[in-house]
Amino acid sequence: MYAINVIDEGTSSNAVRDRLHNRHVASLFIEEAELVGIDQPREDLIKLLVTAEDKLKVISVVGMGGLGKTTLVRKVYDNEKVKGWFNCHAWITVTQSFTYEVILRSVLTQFYGVRNEPLPERIDTMEGIQLMETLRVFLQDKRYVVVLDDMWHINAWECLKYAFPNNGYGSRILITTRNLDVGISSQETSGCVYNHKPLPPAEAWSLFSKKAFRNIPGGVCPPELKALSENIVKICEGLPLAIVTIGGLLSKKGTFLEWKRLHDGLLHSMLANNPNLQPITRILLLSYNDLPHILKSCFLYFSIFPKDHTVKRITLIRLWISEGFIESEKGETPENVAESYLNDLIDRSMVQVAEHYDHGRVRSCRVHDLIHAIARLKSKEENFSTTLVTRNSQVHERIRRLSIHNNDEDLKDISLSHVRALFIFGANSLLFSSIRNQFHRFRLLKVLDLQGAPIEKFPIEFGKLLHLRYLSLRNTKIRKLSKSIGKLQNLEILDLKGTYVSELPKGILKLRKLRHLLAYHYYTGRLPSFYYSNGVKLPEGIGRLKKLQKLTYLAANEDSNIVKELGNLTKLKRLGVMKLRSKDGANLCSSIEKMKSLLSFSVQSIRTDEILDLKSLSSPPPVLQGLSLRGPLQTLPHWISSLNNLVRMRLRWSRLKEGSLGPLQSLPNLVELTLIHAYDGFKLHCQRGGFKKLQILDLEQLMNLKFVIVEGAMPNLRKMYIRGCLQLKAAPLGINRLMNLKELHLFDMPDVFVQRLRKNGVEYSKVKHIPIKRTYDNEDTIYEEL
Repeated sequence: MYAINVIDEGTSSNAVRDRLHNRHVASLFIEEAELVGIDQPREDLIKLLVTAEDKLKVISVVGMGGLGKTTLVRKVYDNEKVKGWFNCHAWITVTQSFTYEVILRSVLTQFYGVRNEPLPERIDTMEGIQLMETLRVFLQDKRYVVVLDDMWHINAWECLKYAFPNNGYGSRILITTRNLDVGISSQETSGCVYNHKPLPPAEAWSLFSKKAFRNIPGGVCPPELKALSENIVKICEGLPLAIVTIGGLLSKKGTFLEWKRLHDGLLHSMLANNPNLQPITRILLLSYNDLPHILKSCFLYFSIFPKDHTVKRITLIRLWISEGFIESEKGETPENVAESYLNDLIDRSMVQVAEHYDHGRVRSCRVHDLIHAIARLKSKEENFSTTLVTRNSQVHERIRRLSIHNNDEDLKDISLSHVRALFIFGANSLLFSSIRNQFHRFRLLKVLDLQGAPIEKFPIEFGKLLHLRYLSLRNTKIRKLSKSIGKLQNLEILDLKGTYVSELPKGILKLRKLRHLLAYHYYTGRLPSFYYSNGVKLPEGIGRLKKLQKLTYLAANEDSNIVKELGNLTKLKRLGVMKLRSKDGANLCSSIEKMKSLLSFSVQSIRTDEILDLKSLSSPPPVLQGLSLRGPLQTLPHWISSLNNLVRMRLRWSRLKEGSLGPLQSLPNLVELTLIHAYDGFKLHCQRGGFKKLQILDLEQLMNLKFVIVEGAMPNLRKMYIRGCLQLKAAPLGINRLMNLKELHLFDMPDVFVQRLRKNGVEYSKVKHIPIKRTYDNEDTIYEEL
């Protein structure tokens, strides 16, 4: 019920690699069959939402923690019928410590983002009444649906209700809450309270069996475990979170004695500090206690982040590595081992996947609020981390990891000599000024995360952090690094993404342990730009940093020596090179051939008329999964046809001639293909049987394109985007046979083309099977359901 899904993975001598591959593929095909007891409640709520009643209606889903209210409402919110019925959608997690200005900004951001409209000016400085008025004006002529998830107190609704106008268009608000009073209080507007119940015994057993016996042929309970299993399900009291968690835990137990030991512990485990959560937390605590020691540290890291905080997968992995949590395994990189740890936590239902990339890989994760409570409880018991949320918070005299949440408390009276990691969430100038004066006291600091902090200059005090391994200045306003960066000789990760740093000092060459260097910011204008991001200029000698695994993005400019030096970085897995000249192509190819572990490669020419000369690459990286080429190509490089592991391909401003895409069509694992100003032909003809695994096709600004033929190709296509292809005469031929196609998005397409696909259009029959069909006007930034 909580959408915490476990993938069968089998056994293999290369266990870590197999687990990663299986998860990336299987995550694309998670089915609702994994859920139990959700069908009827989902249909009930959909009927309440999708009705002809024009009044604003508020539906409150009420029930105790652990019943699956959020999962149920998420399935309703993501339902294709619901998506098509409303033209504005927003999902907000309220939580106990809500701030209604933050909520209103989040609602506005989601509404404008979904409709591809620019946010109002000064939204970050608006106060509550201004935000409310802005939201009401925006919604006055729209049918909207808003989910307010996890609302704890009546005053939360009292603060928010006036922001949502009863505009007569049949808008809906869905609330999930544990408090019946909240549900009742919201009914002064038309609506109802929906009481969500625990699972009945038969469905509870079905859900338990799916989790606990997933590794047994047929999913049947062995006779010797039947009595224990039935008693465990009874103890879980129909709470889906408890059933999923304990079932996932038991699936890893192979003997009767292991099951008996867990069963007996289940009978006696209690969480005395929070009696309201005892039915659930006693089970979650068992799951924590069953974790191997190293996984406990990895799990407890979630206690550092605020409740409901989503953490990027790669960020979590880098933090674990920097902390020294990752035990190396023979033949595996720390990154792969760390990812296997994360997958293990997901399998044990301790961590949830929050978001996947379109191509299937886990992008971000989170923990359920109750599991977050377990992490905070155990973190406090074991002095793993200390969180400052309010002023004068009680802290341990020996703080190991310090996390500051929207707090400006002065640190001068707090012992900092044992702090290994420092995180700041919602930093202000006063707080950072206080911390800056204390850096000499952080003698053991390994991790410093100042993402989004109000910093404009690189503090020279950083040079005192001699043990620092991880430094994130992401999304700060820093423009230049000082030479003191060279003192951080233990630094492994330097994150400058979203800053204005354009050149790195020579001191960077002293960081011989550096493994990840991110230094770029994206172009943020409305119109597409050839230079979609700005990289950094590196000093000569960058080839000395032989441990680098990620380098994005290097601005080559006119420095041929830098391109040659890249050949020394043989451990690179991800590389981005910008402003490349044609004459540097041979040197770049020579360097790339030495990178046998390269997974992702992005290259951009210095100008729109400068050819990307990559033909001399005779032996491309064998495990390459992502390739982005920006700039004119005389033809597709011959070596592309050998990229059997390629998943994502993006071509921009390539100017390829008609019939030149043949090498891509036979790639066995290509999932995503994007063509932007990349194809000059009149006809794009996909061969029958081509693009067998393609799921996402994005055609943008193909100015000569008149016909697209997909007949007999792309059997697994799920999403199609067509943007600004102004000469396109008709819907792709064969689109009516793409039975897996779920979404068709048209941006800035001529009216005559769009009219053919509307319900009264001559080609509507070809696309009527597609659940989501939308046309967007880039000038007015609005969309219309077809």
